[in-house]
Amino acid sequence: MKMRWWLLLSFLEMVHKLYCQDIIEECPVGWFGTECQYQTHCRTKCETDGDCMGNVCKIGWFGYKCQYQDMVTRFEVPYPKIPLSKWSNTNVSECIEDERIEEVHVYLKSTIYFTWLSLTVKNADLLDLFTIQLENGDKKWKCEKQLYTIRNNNTARIECQGRELVNKLTLKGKGVTSLCSIHVSKGRNLAIKQKVMLSLGKDTNPSPDLVDGISDTSQLSSCTPITGSQNVPRKTWSLTFAEPVVASSIEIYYKGTMIDKSLLLIETLDGDKAVDFNETDSKDYINLFNVNGDPITQFKVTDAKKENVSNLITLCEVKVFGVCVPGKWGLNCNNTCDSKCNTSCNEIDGTCPDGCLGYSGDHACSKTCETAQWGVNCKKDCDKKCAFHACDNKNGECILGCNGYSDPPQCTEVCSDDSYGPNCLCTDGKQPFCPPEIPGQVTPIEPEPESCQGVNSTQERVVVKLARGLKVMCDTQTDGGGWIVIQRRFNGTVRFFRGWSEYRKGFGDYDMGEFYLGNENLFQLTSTGQYELKIDLKYNDKAYSLNYSSFRISNEREKYKLHIQTFFNDSIADELRVYHNGMPFSTFDNDNDLSVSSNCARDSAGAWWYNNCYEVNLNGFWNDTLFGHGLQWRSITGYDEGVTFTEMKIRE
Repeated sequence: MKMRWWLLLSFLEMVHKLYCQDIIEECPVGWFGTECQYQTHCRTKCETDGDCMGNVCKIGWFGYKCQYQDMVTRFEVPYPKIPLSKWSNTNVSECIEDERIEEVHVYLKSTIYFTWLSLTVKNADLLDLFTIQLENGDKKWKCEKQLYTIRNNNTARIECQGRELVNKLTLKGKGVTSLCSIHVSKGRNLAIKQKVMLSLGKDTNPSPDLVDGISDTSQLSSCTPITGSQNVPRKTWSLTFAEPVVASSIEIYYKGTMIDKSLLLIETLDGDKAVDFNETDSKDYINLFNVNGDPITQFKVTDAKKENVSNLITLCEVKVFGVCVPGKWGLNCNNTCDSKCNTSCNEIDGTCPDGCLGYSGDHACSKTCETAQWGVNCKKDCDKKCAFHACDNKNGECILGCNGYSDPPQCTEVCSDDSYGPNCLCTDGKQPFCPPEIPGQVTPIEPEPESCQGVNSTQERVVVKLARGLKVMCDTQTDGGGWIVIQRRFNGTVRFFRGWSEYRKGFGDYDMGEFYLGNENLFQLTSTGQYELKIDLKYNDKAYSLNYSSFRISNEREKYKLHIQTFFNDSIADELRVYHNGMPFSTFDNDNDLSVSSNCARDSAGAWWYNNCYEVNLNGFWNDTLFGHGLQWRSITGYDEGVTFTEMKIRE
């Protein structure tokens, strides 16, 4: 019996060794992939899955598994003069941080159809503070609708709308003061190890040497004659892609004297449809550019025989640089983008682009930022120094001048004592663009209030943006007004049974609907001053008002703990302060209550400053009569019913 076990174990060990050896030695050195179809470009050791040790690529390559050819040849900074070669490194441990840098010139190895570039910065806050100018000789134009894909906190892939030939880029903006690396993509060589055939008369045979990644024309063993004597049947070499691709350029390496390029018939096809390619001069190879960026499925080179011509032309390598067609991703371009990406996705991992510089609209860059907003997805507000709150949608510069400053667009020189307003052009308020102001005062036009105390309105509820950038609903009438509404429920249209992250940042309809302002916002507000709390309730058509002299919550590290003092209402039990004061906030996925047998947030279908479990639960299920699940204040509703209106508000 022991001998049988020994033989079985020996057999399994042998199988394991053979299997592992087969995995390790599956591809020759310099190749990886399930069919060894991808060429490695690592500077040092390459792992079996194609990853480079330390993610360090050979010079001239970058990106995912070092598959993208980098077209940058050199950099220039007009001022100050600094060494710049390190910006081509894929190792970003060293960066150049210099506040004096205003622009960077990026020169390319040759003219290409620009598709995208990769930028890495040391200061992540500056990642979207770039403007890109594209150039080709004397022609210069801005990168329109910069589409951002954030690879990590410090690296972004940036695409531009449109399709133009480019040989130089100029980068401007605050981001250039913190650069670590710049790479401009030529694309991936999508031709390697694709299906290739050579037709000679009626015979057709594979010809894989022409897509083996070797462009050295001195190695005739990897070249194939394509033209020759008139007595030889016409030859056609064809490359068929497993999936359609968008080829930016095609490079044809040959050996021989190309006295007449019409000797070769070159076709690029999408099925049976011809795709337009233009040819540019190159002394080493035939270089073709995709005019309209149309997909291709096949590429053909045919001997176009002419009388009295017998020179021999030998094809040695064909490289097709490009990307997957929109809607596809992966090294094989055979995965489909998620429908939420709208137009396309990142071709490496299938993620949707993170946003558009100066635009918004579900990754499609379809909507220009409003006048007072700018940046990626329009998330930044124009500086209050900008006249009429107007700024450039991409870089935030004040486009209509400065309010209270004389030097647009920088807005650093304060008006003199006898002037004010836009660009300090106002003196007496009689100009049509000048508000009635006091000369020398620097006050934003239509200033944003510091709190709801500064909001006056005949309407009972108004929605405003505070100076700190927080959008809030103000109660301008109750007890003199000045209240910031932090929680509101009246019709059950918004679900309040949510997790920690949503309660942290807030959720709901802030424009007169149901909402919760968010615990982090509450902490930021109440940590800067003394706030009172007012809670208005309705139950069985009767209104209740509960007031506390002091309200604040701790930071997230302390689980947004509740702190309230002094209750003013003799007719209602003070259950919030007596039972919930000092308790941390709890949600179903972050249970901080004192119960040892239950998760109070989950069991009561809410989120609150639970004890063990609650006497008050104003974030429970709307209109729920199940025991312990409704919007309850126990001394008013009991545990079986809930209030039909709740509004919590604070005032400084």
